[in-house]
Amino acid sequence: MDAQQDVSQNISAAIAANQRAVTTDSLKMSAVIITTVPILCIYPFAQKYFAKGTLVGAIKG
Repeated sequence: MDAQQDVSQNISAAIAANQRAVTTDSLKMSAVIITTVPILCIYPFAQKYFAKGTLVGAIKG
């Protein structure tokens, strides 16, 4: 019984370590999404101003 109990404790430890790693990765990914989604939502409406600024900067004279 001791061998089986050791195996179950090792499996439990491995699962707990894996859950912590997933949580850290999940936080990183959610931070990336939270920062990029507003930019992607605003860009189509502000695109005409970016194009106008690019054209004004390109004209010499």
